[in-house]
Amino acid sequence: MKVSVFYEHILEAADQSSMTVLEVCKNISSCGIMGIEIENVRLKENEEEIMKITRQTDMEISCIYGFYDFSHQEDIKNGFEIVDLAKKVNAKKVMLIPGFVKGIELLPFIYKRKMNKMVSALIAVCNYAKINNITVVLEDFDDKIAPYCNAKGLKYFIDHVDGLKCAFDTGNFLYSEEDSLEVLPMFIDQIAHVHCKDRTFDKKEGEIPKETIKGRQMYSCAVGSGCIKMKEIIEKVIGTGYDDYFAIEHFGSLTQLNDMIKSVEWLQQF
Repeated sequence: MKVSVFYEHILEAADQSSMTVLEVCKNISSCGIMGIEIENVRLKENEEEIMKITRQTDMEISCIYGFYDFSHQEDIKNGFEIVDLAKKVNAKKVMLIPGFVKGIELLPFIYKRKMNKMVSALIAVCNYAKINNITVVLEDFDDKIAPYCNAKGLKYFIDHVDGLKCAFDTGNFLYSEEDSLEVLPMFIDQIAHVHCKDRTFDKKEGEIPKETIKGRQMYSCAVGSGCIKMKEIIEKVIGTGYDDYFAIEHFGSLTQLNDMIKSVEWLQQF
């Protein structure tokens, strides 16, 4: 099992402690975290510094993600740029958030047009990525304005975009009040990346919660300590022969370093 973590968590851990970003990276790499998940904008702005840190800690860029507006008029070539960036830093995967639909756009005939725009853009990016030996993934993004926020929506995109794979986010389906373990069979053969996100409904003082579509307030927690059936999900994913990255994710945590260490320790049982 390979474990990665979001670069934003690393930055937050440094802010929450007296450690530098490099010291945090050395700490977590010694615990078994090998990869960094990073947004394309952040990487482009600080590429030299970030790549120097990866060399000093024997870490690598596990996946680059980016936000786009293909549902409207954004140039598809912008999607090609994240593939070029991945190739440059030797990352093997990119995750595109292709766009959102809201307001009057939810009317069926407009909604369908927006969906087609996103599908067409993803097809073009996937074709370009294939030439460059890069895998494109899409996750169940936890926002109701994302047409892929639930299992049905995510499956639609994967079924309609040749080469698009699933980034299975264990915690985001709960946003749509879905059970991650129950929907797992819909994606089990298309998983190319995993976000290990656990959730808890226990209030954490000072943390801003994420509300589900039913208004239930979710809080972050270390992997394996919340209400998601993490053990069963990971066992089933590993059972398919998947041996790539499991990305630790707990946005909003006020104790990032502690949660990262607890998460990787829990994952080491596999």
